[in-house]
Amino acid sequence: MQNEQSAQTPLRQLLDAVNMAILPHDLRLAALTEAAEFFDHQDKVKHDYELREGAANILYQKLSFALQQASGLRRSSSETGGYDDLNHKNETGDLSDNYSYGGIDAISSHRIRSSTNSSDVDNEISMIVNCLEMIHRASPMSIAYTWNEIGQDVLPIFVRTLERPFVKIKLAIERAEKEQSSGGVERAVQMAANREMKVAVQKMTKILAVYSLVPEAKVPIASFPGMLPVLVKIIDTRNMNRLIVHPVVKGSKAARKARQDNYSPDKNEIDSSKDNRTMAFGANGIQGATSGSGLYMTESSRYNTIATLTNLAAAESNRMLMIGEPGLVEGIALVVHNERSDVARRCSALAIMNLSNGNREHVPELAGNELLLETLVLLLQDDEPETKRNAAVALFNVACADQNTVKLARYKDGVILEALVRLVSNDDASFGACDDTRTNAAEALFNMSCSAIEETTDRMANHSGLLESIAFTLRSTTANLDVKMYAAATLRRLSEIIHATKNCHAALLSALVKASSWSRTSCIAEAFLSQSKVEQNRRILVEHHGFLHAISKLSLTVGGAESDRVRSAAISTIVNLSKDPSILPVIAHHEGVMMALTRASYGTGVNNSSSNGASFTQGTNTLGNVHEEEEKSDDGSFPSQGHNPTRMNQQDHNYEGREIQIALKALVDAM
Repeated sequence: MQNEQSAQTPLRQLLDAVNMAILPHDLRLAALTEAAEFFDHQDKVKHDYELREGAANILYQKLSFALQQASGLRRSSSETGGYDDLNHKNETGDLSDNYSYGGIDAISSHRIRSSTNSSDVDNEISMIVNCLEMIHRASPMSIAYTWNEIGQDVLPIFVRTLERPFVKIKLAIERAEKEQSSGGVERAVQMAANREMKVAVQKMTKILAVYSLVPEAKVPIASFPGMLPVLVKIIDTRNMNRLIVHPVVKGSKAARKARQDNYSPDKNEIDSSKDNRTMAFGANGIQGATSGSGLYMTESSRYNTIATLTNLAAAESNRMLMIGEPGLVEGIALVVHNERSDVARRCSALAIMNLSNGNREHVPELAGNELLLETLVLLLQDDEPETKRNAAVALFNVACADQNTVKLARYKDGVILEALVRLVSNDDASFGACDDTRTNAAEALFNMSCSAIEETTDRMANHSGLLESIAFTLRSTTANLDVKMYAAATLRRLSEIIHATKNCHAALLSALVKASSWSRTSCIAEAFLSQSKVEQNRRILVEHHGFLHAISKLSLTVGGAESDRVRSAAISTIVNLSKDPSILPVIAHHEGVMMALTRASYGTGVNNSSSNGASFTQGTNTLGNVHEEEEKSDDGSFPSQGHNPTRMNQQDHNYEGREIQIALKALVDAM
């Protein structure tokens, strides 16, 4: 036997000692102290070995035993009238403990530590969780191995451990209310969660964050009963679930209940004054506390929890469950407002981005949450480029649904529109917007412009400076190609739906004229074409300062992959305008327009038709030599840029040529 023991590795001997240490309590603490010293290192290879040898299994078993001891103690103490952990019968709330340890050595081992307001059982739980956190500083492969081996079986232990301080807080408030000490509620809450409990929560959330990186773990963790509610409590830095609010009232228990039952305040009421303190009840709130429950946990606990929620939200099947959890989205948003850590804010932005990511069938309706919108606006102004980018992506995701776009456009009379435009058009390098951020912001604006809800596009077009800023972006020397393509596509889309009856029509035309130097895509030329198809627009177009010069330049565009399309749309615009006799003299006296139409009529290459006065494409050599290039689909990186030109038969060419000849003749006659 001695030879077998001597052959065991130090790790195996340690684990056996921890496993065999049951009673007395001091023996368990001694074994855990030795284990903590042994596991306290940063060598991942050693931690991998510890997990493979079953260290996590043994420690989870010890943690389960300690939690059962605490519950058994509480029942025994309540029966004998001794120390009862604030007179609570079951510390885990809805997760009831059906264990009976009657008090075998429990009362004697549960000595109160007056200096920290904690007990030996709190200290033991904290020590076990600390050891667990150490051994989980392992490689991702070993973490995944451990999860697949025991992960789902230990989720109840996670919930029970994380719930302990919050149940204690609730009981402390109940006692304060029973003693009619409304002024001491906050103090009672602060004292209820002792240091050992806070450490246990901090370490447990760190382990959970590590598990949440395992793909197979994301759905089981999020869907486990009680997990999301307790995570919300940890990040709640302001009591969000004020669904039912009751005042603290004095008198008998029956009298207090009667007065509370008759109290019907506004659901958003918060009154933390000394004379009229309110007590809030909610699935994730802390009754009677003026601060959110998360403020009684450590900052690291809140950060670990945000990291966990971010990872869980990366799984598509978790998103709607998480969005539906009371207080979860609000809790994540409040991290941005209340946390000092840039890392926490960046992680919160990533969590919101993940939650906002929908699919073709469903886009999360997050735009109705004003706290979230306020948070995204704040994140767009953050100093960290990655944080800005995540916020811009979140807005792009939300803007994929029409019902969301109008809420985004309405929010505080265009605050979100202003933030997006500022990102897209700001050329100041010190502003801190990276190329990806500007691209995502430009794409969000494009998504909003594609909304079928008229109010959305009206608000965009009427927003002060929006159209001009987008046009300015197309002339920018710092904006990347993707940003400019989305900016041009946005102007094209707005041109399809904004016409002479709209107050913002003049601003749109000014923006198009300023953007007319853009020929990398045909969007601006197609925007003019869309305008010319509407009869009531034509005189306004021709009389608008700079329009004829702009359309003539586009009609003479050469070089570049899109030059054929640009010329095609521009010539078609002139053809449409020539159909209005009242404006022919104005057009005919513009040298650039006449030159463009003359060149098109003499066949350096014209083909491609349109339903409204044919759209013509000028090839490079002979008639019919058409530039053909497929566009990316709606799922691609770039927005659609109109219809691709197709080869036309000779009869079609003749028809198009006649259209140009008719337009040219009409203009010559009007000279």
